[in-house]
Amino acid sequence: MASARIRAGAHVYLPAFGSDGRIDLIYVQDGNAVRVQCKSACRIGGSLRFWTCSNTANIPLLYTGEIDQFGVYSADTEMVYLVPAAEVPSRACSLRLAPTGNGQQARVRWAHDFELGPP
Repeated sequence: MASARIRAGAHVYLPAFGSDGRIDLIYVQDGNAVRVQCKSACRIGGSLRFWTCSNTANIPLLYTGEIDQFGVYSADTEMVYLVPAAEVPSRACSLRLAPTGNGQQARVRWAHDFELGPP
């Protein structure tokens, strides 16, 4: 995620201490700091799916107000996606790679709309 963001021209900052923080990296865009939580996605059918909450001791913890974006890596597509935290459901999010089986177009999150590039 960090290398893809750097290639896109951003200054990226990584936490130096404390691996238990909710922010994995910060980058600067237009003079503003953007807080990112990094996730891995798995391919399920024609979609990529990633969790939008952490789950410690079987208690889901939301990222609301703590991060600005999810940086999502998919080994299946070998791509990184930047997804605004305000636009995702509270538990999990799907990014469509292929058209839906029923032809639905409304409220579909297309992976290519969030694509940043290779890691």
